[in-house]
Amino acid sequence: MPNWCSNTFTIRGKLETLKPIWDATQNEADVKFLDAMAPIGEWDYGTAVEAWGTKWDVNTEGMEFSDLGDGTAEITGFFDSAWSPPIAAFTTLCANDNDVYAELYYFEPGMAFVGYWDSEGADDHYDIDMDKEDMGIPAHLNEFFNVDSWYEVEEEEVSEE
Repeated sequence: MPNWCSNTFTIRGKLETLKPIWDATQNEADVKFLDAMAPIGEWDYGTAVEAWGTKWDVNTEGMEFSDLGDGTAEITGFFDSAWSPPIAAFTTLCANDNDVYAELYYFEPGMAFVGYWDSEGADDHYDIDMDKEDMGIPAHLNEFFNVDSWYEVEEEEVSEE
């Protein structure tokens, strides 16, 4: 059973680039989001981890597509991925089209890390240190995911058991 990494993202780009990705995830039961961005063909553990940064694809249940009306579009939302954020899939999408911008916030409480990545070069990854008052992470990431509250609730639940 994997640890789940919470991801919140935004992808912006040309409508002609993003609409086919979105349509593929909506119209074909066997095509998921990461495979639409970075296709791997038949699933293989090693190939998936290398191409996507995580072992399983994700579904689009928490996502939304918006045609911005000016020839551009946006896909936003959230999803859980197995063990790690799918940075490799986002990197592939943006490398294949310079007009695509993506950002990804992620938090994996079981392995105790949090971070932010974007297609313009940001790649901020922090291991959470429970022995430090600020947990060794920037305040904006703590607030974004309510990291300190998450661990407080977890600790209370464990102590109640």
